[in-house]
Amino acid sequence: MRLIRRLAGTAALAAAGLLVAACSSGGSSGAAAGGSSGSTAGSGGAGASATSGDIPIGVALTYNNTAFWAAYINYEQQYAQQLHIKLIGPLLAQASASLQNQQIEQLVNEGAKAIVVNPETATSLGPAISYATAHNVQLVSVDTIVGVGKVYMVVRASNTLYGQNACALISATVKSGYVLDLEGDLTSSNGADRTNAFDSCMAANAPSVKVLKEPTNWTDATAVTDAQNAINAYGSQLKAIYSQWSSPDTGIIPLLKGKGLGPGSANPVMLISDDGVPFEMCDIANGSVAASQSQPADLYAKYALTYALDAAKGVRHAPGEPGGGAPTLQNVTYQGDTNLADPVVAPFVTKAQTSLTLATPVSGLPATITTTPVTDQTLWGNVYGSAHGGVCTSS
Repeated sequence: MRLIRRLAGTAALAAAGLLVAACSSGGSSGAAAGGSSGSTAGSGGAGASATSGDIPIGVALTYNNTAFWAAYINYEQQYAQQLHIKLIGPLLAQASASLQNQQIEQLVNEGAKAIVVNPETATSLGPAISYATAHNVQLVSVDTIVGVGKVYMVVRASNTLYGQNACALISATVKSGYVLDLEGDLTSSNGADRTNAFDSCMAANAPSVKVLKEPTNWTDATAVTDAQNAINAYGSQLKAIYSQWSSPDTGIIPLLKGKGLGPGSANPVMLISDDGVPFEMCDIANGSVAASQSQPADLYAKYALTYALDAAKGVRHAPGEPGGGAPTLQNVTYQGDTNLADPVVAPFVTKAQTSLTLATPVSGLPATITTTPVTDQTLWGNVYGSAHGGVCTSS
């Protein structure tokens, strides 16, 4: 796998200037600026230092209460200052699609020249897209593909690759027994893509393994309870757990240790998660987590704002142009709608660099995966953690 162009100097400067550590574990920790409604422009971060010449860009997110999204917001504030953007928001929908559509209308009415949005689902933004388009305002979707209308750009890594990578590491050693898949929200493109790729890959490459499928709707408590139930029911026959986001790790790790299934035990359960937050870097280094897909909060923030600024200025982009986080811009299609995307390359992080090969890859993805060692100090989780007291301070 190709490594992301890290822009290490810029990322280090951004991380050094961030305001809140926001890398604590669990879904309810690490809250950053913004409320469930209303604007935070002028109340902190980029908004507070914006000058009259800065371009107003709206921000509508689903959450701010995970380690990943708290870090994303802090990176966004830092890059807004560098790009001379006045942020309006972030407004937080807290999993309400109807509220998010209303908030985007609010941002348009407040004068946003373009809007960065993390959609509640891939198909929930129809009213907002129609309203913004009628007012000559374009949307940039971050982290989620869009299948309900036209947006200016999608900034997102391949979540299909996330699921395949988790499968590649598990299927390389696990040939029997049970594997638990803690699925995200299956109505979201991210949860659906990770789940479908993982299930297809495991069926093709480890057919004797029974995959236990547990939908969690991105709820930490549900994921930890599902993990506890599987651990109690299957014991040493449980060979691996794939958690489709990072927050449940801190509840699952003590469960495994308490049952004698942690690192160093006779029958350790492999734990893989997605996000690449600082505490995952710590847990990979100490062996509690086998791997994590490093979803780059820094590049998501940087390029979502960069494209929003381009949209506000009337810049046109086309497939084949150099991307910010990807080699080239590409069209992506979801449920019949096609939008231009910068498909950011996200490293798959393990303790040491490893080469994995699948006999049957998924959906035309590469069969060979080269992981990134956790010691790579350009990984955003390491950069961010180093700026906030070390990656293990919240693990």
